[in-house]
This record gives sequence, C-alpha cells and structure tokens, in this order.
Amino acid sequence: MKIQGVKGQRIEDRGTVKKAKPGEKSIFSSLLEGQLQPAEQTVSVQPADFSDNSALPAQLRLDGVFISENAIDLLESFENCLGDTDISLADLTPIIDALEADTTSLLDIKEQLSADDPLAQLIDLVATISIIETEKFRRGDYN
Repeated sequence: MKIQGVKGQRIEDRGTVKKAKPGEKSIFSSLLEGQLQPAEQTVSVQPADFSDNSALPAQLRLDGVFISENAIDLLESFENCLGDTDISLADLTPIIDALEADTTSLLDIKEQLSADDPLAQLIDLVATISIIETEKFRRGDYN
C-alpha cells in the first residue's frame, strides 16, 4: 500500500513566534514563573488513627470471620434439617453442640474487640441468633 501526501494545499500561517528582546521576559517565562510560585494555602493532613485495630492480631480477626461463617453454615444446615421429616430431632444434637461451641468461641473473640468494631457487631448478631436457636432446641420448641 502506497500512501501519497496531500499536494496543492497550503498550510495556513499560525502566526509568528515573537522572540524576547534582551532584558525582556518571554511569555513562556512569565507563565512558567506563575506556575512555580508556592501554594498560598497549606493544608494539614492528620494521620489516620488505627491504634484500636492495629493492636489486635490479624489471626484473631480472621478467626472471628471464619467462626462466624461456620456458625452461619451450621444455622443453615439446622434449618434444612428441621424441614426434612426423615431426620429425627435426636440426629440434630451434633449440629446444636457444634453451634454452641462456635458461639462460645465467638463470644470470647468479641470480648477482645472494641464495641464499635464492625466485626464485633457481626459476631454479636451471629451469636444472638445462635443462642436463640440452641435454646429453642434445648427447651423443646421443635418437638
């Protein structure tokens, strides 16, 4: 493929560049100096405060998330088993025992977290639902 240039068209004059006379500043120099001036206002930035969460080991937070997920899975299994008429209530005891163990672990982790920590709030919700369901089972509400 051969590309040919455009012939016969005149490039319009865009103006001439004026050179600065000796001892005179050019337009570019004055614009550059205007951009290099220091900022008039300084903004102070406060460092973020991560002191509450940084003292906690990452493994503790991971354990809290993992045990919460496990408890939610156990609650879901418990719900599915309650809907299945072929499963006796005695067969649900291992699920309830595991749910109680997870709840105890979650409450231990929650004691180490601050009250406004999102993980503490999640643990509180999961533990509350777990305690309610295990107590209803132990009390005989599902018989």
